[in-house]
Amino acid sequence: MKENISLAVEIAVLAIQTGIILLCAGLCGNLFRKLRIPPVLGELFAGVIIGPYLLGAIPLNIHGLEHGIFPLCSSGIPVSVPLYALASFGSIILLFVSGLETDLKQFFRYSITGSFVGIGGAVVSYLFGAGLGMWMFNTSMLDPRVLFIGILCTATSVGITARILSERKAVDSPEGTTILAAAVIDDVLGIICLAVVMGITGTSAAGSGSINWSKIGLIAVKSIGVWLGATALGLIFAHKIAKFLKFFRPSLNYSILALGLSLIVSGLFEEAGLAMIIGAYVAGLSLSKTDIAFSIQHNIQSIYKFLVPVFFVVMGMLIDIRVFSSSEVLRYGILYSILAILAKIIGCAIPARLLKFNTLGALRIGIGMIPRGEVALIIAGIGATTMMTVNGTKVPIINAELFGIAIIMTMVTTVAAPPLLSLMLNIKKPGITGSAAVPSLIHTVYQIPAGITRDFILHKMREHFRSEGFRNSTMTSDGGIIHFRKEKMTFTLYINDDTFNFESDKKCATLIKSVMFETFIEIQQTIDELKEFTCSENASALKPPAQFNADEIIANNDILPEQIITPERILIDIHSDNFNRAVEEIVKYLEKTGAVQNAALCISDIMKREKISPTYIPEGIVLPHARTNGVNRFVSVLAVSRNGCRLDDRDEKIHIILLSLTPPDFDHPYLQFIAHAAAILSKKENISVIRNAVSVTEICTLFNTRSKETKK
Repeated sequence: MKENISLAVEIAVLAIQTGIILLCAGLCGNLFRKLRIPPVLGELFAGVIIGPYLLGAIPLNIHGLEHGIFPLCSSGIPVSVPLYALASFGSIILLFVSGLETDLKQFFRYSITGSFVGIGGAVVSYLFGAGLGMWMFNTSMLDPRVLFIGILCTATSVGITARILSERKAVDSPEGTTILAAAVIDDVLGIICLAVVMGITGTSAAGSGSINWSKIGLIAVKSIGVWLGATALGLIFAHKIAKFLKFFRPSLNYSILALGLSLIVSGLFEEAGLAMIIGAYVAGLSLSKTDIAFSIQHNIQSIYKFLVPVFFVVMGMLIDIRVFSSSEVLRYGILYSILAILAKIIGCAIPARLLKFNTLGALRIGIGMIPRGEVALIIAGIGATTMMTVNGTKVPIINAELFGIAIIMTMVTTVAAPPLLSLMLNIKKPGITGSAAVPSLIHTVYQIPAGITRDFILHKMREHFRSEGFRNSTMTSDGGIIHFRKEKMTFTLYINDDTFNFESDKKCATLIKSVMFETFIEIQQTIDELKEFTCSENASALKPPAQFNADEIIANNDILPEQIITPERILIDIHSDNFNRAVEEIVKYLEKTGAVQNAALCISDIMKREKISPTYIPEGIVLPHARTNGVNRFVSVLAVSRNGCRLDDRDEKIHIILLSLTPPDFDHPYLQFIAHAAAILSKKENISVIRNAVSVTEICTLFNTRSKETKK
């Protein structure tokens, strides 16, 4: 019974720890994002603050938390084993998704250039890092600490680099593609080197420093062989695996099965002597070429957003905040950061310069390879939990001081890269010289009306491609990029305001033109049907009601007329003699007050809406309204015409105009507001008060009183 209680308490503590981690990760991640700093650093910062070396060790008078929420453990790692295991699952998910996001076609397209750039960056980075380690510890190149410092310096953060390129619309440029291909190779080389170093550490004679070179050679061959072999098999059988997984529809089911497969592969790689993250990356890379890759990414996003922040926060908990008080840690951390930046620029820029990139292009590639990130943190975490024997005592390879130095390097390179790369990309000159081997791609471009029309065309176009068997990624919020894939056929759509730019090979270009033609034809048919409907006598739904029943209008506190029709939004006496000029007069007034950004567009959109279905109601009232990009927030004006203004097809004069405008994507129930205001205007006594009012205060009082009555 006691064991059951103990187990229950341990599970409860893990639940509390996980909840606190997620809350702190979200708060710090969003804060850093607003400061234009990568959110991953905010999650690391959260881990440092709530970790066992700071707030986490504060004792609490709660059963199970007597030593703090995150007490310092003596199991070789600062946090509890269950919590570290949960974080390890986060690292597997992270690398699995990174593999899924890898564009294999693009990767192989620039594989030669990317390989030389990646190898150059990895070699120079390793030598710079290991050289610093030899100098720091005054030891040989084979010291496990030196080896780990060298490896930590090699890996480029694919995620951070890709995000920068996407924001700068440079993903598909020669430099961008080369950077991404080289970054992948960089990470793979770093992970393979990690496997070799783990082998060196494991075969070192305890305290003797002797190395079994034959065994190390076998480990190196085995590591490379297992990785290449598993990758080759995965790519060969990827479509068969995807076909098998599709039997378990819907997509949520086969996505979970794919995740389970990645966990199995990760475990097998660990059993084979390689890190689990290599297996996770291979699993994702294999499935990246299939049409279910996008569905898997979409369906496991919730798991990703749950576990990956846990991983980064726990990595932050491994940082002993006390080491930063050491001038030595800060000194070596800054020196390590400088060497890490120079190593990538030198090691990547020189091969790029020799491969027909000019100096500007080579610098862009070198700077783009600077960020370290998730892979470096994963390697640091492995080093912090891997023991070596020193004078008969087991100690972690990456101790608190070295971990602090590694974190400083990761933070500096991650923060320094975005502004440097943006500066290089702001120079509007090509980065490639001569006839460099740039693949022959076809760009199929369409000019599309912006706004709702564009979104409607995009929706119908996606439906057509899905019916053809294509699957697509979700559109990126920063770059407007959508990838489409069907088995070996792939193409990319870049959306920029009113432009659809399809990048594809010749075969896909023909299909794209056919699909877009059918999309436009179908939309035209829909428009013709709507026109026929609006002109028919059966279109009663499009006619405004003759009377509004105020008792049937549900008043919403967020849209009460008295809160929107304020004194400055009331015009007692407009001078225009017809409706069109009255609309122009009102909109021009709003433009002068700063409420309208594009008066001509607002007027045009109102007239288009009126042409479809006039908003005239009896007793000389018109309710013109429109969704328009001419405003950036909801705005409404009540205008009174003493002498009345004419509507083209009516003898009765208009005396009251309630004009309302709202942005197309603005989340505000403005139609409810119009209905509520119209309910007040439907009563003759209210109309009389408005028409005879001598001050705006009388009208404001009327709306305030009538709104309260309507609510009752």
